[in-house]
Amino acid sequence: MSLSMPSPTKHPSTGVYWLRQRVPSKILPIAKGQVVEVTIAGVNSRLKLGDFIKVSLGTKSPIEARIRATEALGQFQAVWAMLQAAPKDLTLKEIVALAGEAFRAFQRLEDDPGDPEIWSRVIEENFRAFNGETPYPFIGTEEQRYLQAMESRFGGFVDATLMHQKVRVTDSTRRKLLEQFERALRDAAELLLKRSTGNFSSDTRGDKYPSIGVAKQTSRGSSKLSLFALIDHKQKTQSQRADTFDKYRRCLRDFVKFTGHDDAKKITKTDVRGWRDALIERGLARKTINDQYLTSLKVALNHGVKEFDLAVSVAGGIRDERDAPSSNRPKGYTIDEARTILQATFQGTSKDIAVPYQRAIFWVPWICAYTGMRVSEVTQFQGRSLRVEGDVTYMLVTPEDGSTKGKNAWTVGIHKHLVELGLVEMFREIGDGPAFYTPYPEGTDLRAQTNHRSKDSADRVAAWITEEVGIIAPQNRPNHAFRHTFTSLTRICKMDKEARDYMMGSRSQTDAREGYGDWAPSVVDAEINKLPRFDVEDTGWRPTMEKVRPLAVGAASNSVSMKR
Repeated sequence: MSLSMPSPTKHPSTGVYWLRQRVPSKILPIAKGQVVEVTIAGVNSRLKLGDFIKVSLGTKSPIEARIRATEALGQFQAVWAMLQAAPKDLTLKEIVALAGEAFRAFQRLEDDPGDPEIWSRVIEENFRAFNGETPYPFIGTEEQRYLQAMESRFGGFVDATLMHQKVRVTDSTRRKLLEQFERALRDAAELLLKRSTGNFSSDTRGDKYPSIGVAKQTSRGSSKLSLFALIDHKQKTQSQRADTFDKYRRCLRDFVKFTGHDDAKKITKTDVRGWRDALIERGLARKTINDQYLTSLKVALNHGVKEFDLAVSVAGGIRDERDAPSSNRPKGYTIDEARTILQATFQGTSKDIAVPYQRAIFWVPWICAYTGMRVSEVTQFQGRSLRVEGDVTYMLVTPEDGSTKGKNAWTVGIHKHLVELGLVEMFREIGDGPAFYTPYPEGTDLRAQTNHRSKDSADRVAAWITEEVGIIAPQNRPNHAFRHTFTSLTRICKMDKEARDYMMGSRSQTDAREGYGDWAPSVVDAEINKLPRFDVEDTGWRPTMEKVRPLAVGAASNSVSMKR
C-alpha cells in the first residue's frame, strides 16, 4: 500500500499544525465512517474517517510538528493495516487480557475514588445490563435484548480498547469480549467502592488479568515498565536530537524524585496532578511546566502505550492552566541593562574559574548583543569556523561544532565594534579549537556529545549576569534576553528581516522562497553593521588568551593551561 508522505500544515487562524493523509483507496469502502484512535504527545483523539484522516499535532512549533507527524504517520499506517486485515478470533487469554486493560484503567483511580454513591450506582447499572435490561423499550428475542443491553453498556469500552490495540475481531469474539469486560468493570467498580469507604487493604481482583497485548506484546515478560527504559527505547527508534532526550530524562528524574519510583504502570493521575502542583509551588513558569516537565512524562507514557503494554497514559489532559503572568517590561534587556552588562565585562569575574570561562564571561555577552545568536551557538564556536572571503571576516555556525537549530549551518556577520574589541584577533590567537570551553581530543565527534562542555560555559555566563552584575533577566533567562534585545534593535535600525532571521538561525517556515539562493558574506556583514554601537567605556582590559590542553570525553573540565 504505497502512500505519499504528507507534511504538517499550519492552521491559518490558530497557528497550530495539523496532519492530513488520504485514506488508501483499497480500504476506503470499509474505512469510511469508522472511528479510530490516534495518540499525539499523550493526547488521545478519536477520529472519524472520510476520504482523509486528519489530526491536530497540538503544537505551533514547526520542528516539534515534524517530530509528532512522524509518530502520527506510524499510527496511520497501523490503522490502515488493521482495516485491511481480516477480523480476528482471539484466544480466551487475549480476551481476558484486553478486559484487564479496562480494569487497570479504572484501577488508577483507587487512590482518590470519590463518593461511594458513584460506584454503588455503577455496580447497579452494570448489573441491569448483565440481566438484559435496556434503558428503552426493545422488541426482539431475549438473546437480542441481552446483546443490545451489553453493547449499550460495555460496547464503548470494547471499541476503545480495540481501537487502541489496532485490531478487528469476529462477531463471536466480540460477544466474549462484552462478557469479559462486564466482569472486569464489575471488579473495578467493586474495588473503587471499597476504596471510597476508606478501606485500602490488600485486594487481589486484578491478579487474574494477564499483562499481554493483542498487537503490542513487546514487554509481556516484564512486570515493570521503567520511564527511563521507555525513553531509551524511543531514542533508539526515532531520530530526535540527543539533547532532546537528555531534557526528557532530566525532567523524568524530577518526577521520579517526587513519586519515589519510575514504574510507568504504577503511576496514577493523582501522582501527575500532585507533581504539577508541586512544580507550580516551586515557582516554575507555566510554559516550562507544560512544555518541558509534563511533556517529558507524556512522551514516555505515550511511548509505553504505543509500543508496550501500558494500558493508558494517565498524564493526558493534565496541564498548568494558569493565565500567563502579565508584564510591562520588555522581553529582552533594556538598552541601559545591556550597557550595564557589557560595561561589567571589563571587570571580569571575582570568582576563581577556568581560563575558557573567563573568556566566555567577557566575550559571550558581546557576541550575543551584536549577533542575536543562541548562547549555545556562541559558546561552542570553534576558531576554525571563523571564515574570510575577500576583505570580509564572518562566523560560520555549523553542527560540526555542536548542536544547532534544525542541524543547519549558516553565516553571521561580525559587527565592526566586535572587531575593534579584538574578537577576530582573539579567535586567531586561540587557534582552530574552542575559546570558551576545554577542548575535546582531536577527532571527537562534537555532534554526538549529549552533554557538550559548552553548556557549562553558557551557565557560567548566566550566573555571572545574575549574581555578580545583579541584573534579573526577563523570564529569568539571562543569555536568551540578548536575543530579544538584538531583535528589537534590528527593527529600529531597519535591518532586512530576512537577513536578520537567517543570521539568527530562525528561517521562515511558511515562505519556501527564503530557502532559495545563498547569503554572501558581504551581505550579512553589511546588514549586521546597521546595528548602532553600544556606548560603553572600553577600559582596555581583556581576559587571558592562554590555551588549554584537551581533555578526554567524560574527564572533569579543570582547564589546565598550556602557555605557548
